[in-house]
Amino acid sequence: MDTAINEPHISPPAATAGTTFKHVLKVDAALFVGITFFAMLGIGITNYRVDSAYSYWSYMLVVLAVVTTAWGSWRAQKLGLREGGKLLYQQIILWGAALVSVAVIYRLLEAGRINVDTTGLLVLLMLTFATFVDGMLVSWKLYVVSALLLLTLLMAAYVGQFLWIILLAAVVLIALVLIFVVWKIRSYHND
Repeated sequence: MDTAINEPHISPPAATAGTTFKHVLKVDAALFVGITFFAMLGIGITNYRVDSAYSYWSYMLVVLAVVTTAWGSWRAQKLGLREGGKLLYQQIILWGAALVSVAVIYRLLEAGRINVDTTGLLVLLMLTFATFVDGMLVSWKLYVVSALLLLTLLMAAYVGQFLWIILLAAVVLIALVLIFVVWKIRSYHND
């Protein structure tokens, strides 16, 4: 089974390779913060406008599919780690299956088998799962995003007012990832 594209496995001899690796880490961090921000926005929508939550998460699924596919392809090309065609194929299968699952969830809502609250939770569960699996293909940082989404899902299901707890967890996770990226860049520079 393929694993995430984390970093080059060999030490690049040229100074440009080090600059490229640092650039990739910075882009990774920026995209991670952006994805986490939009996940936090969705958490707020889920908490305060339940009727709009499933639509937001469905659009978020499409945006994540496009962004992580482009991110993974760009990352693989910059680091020279994987064939772009194979990654694109895997991304199409993963996000295509997620979109089909969301369409099925909508059909269950239309058929009256589930309510709007349950629909939002199921779409969030699908997004959490797809993001976690995408972590194997693109970057381990997506594991962190999926953990945040899972925490959101669990809190939404069991706790009435949960936004501040999720916000605190997101800030801590973002800080930890950014500290790790800065440490990685500095340690790579010292090698």
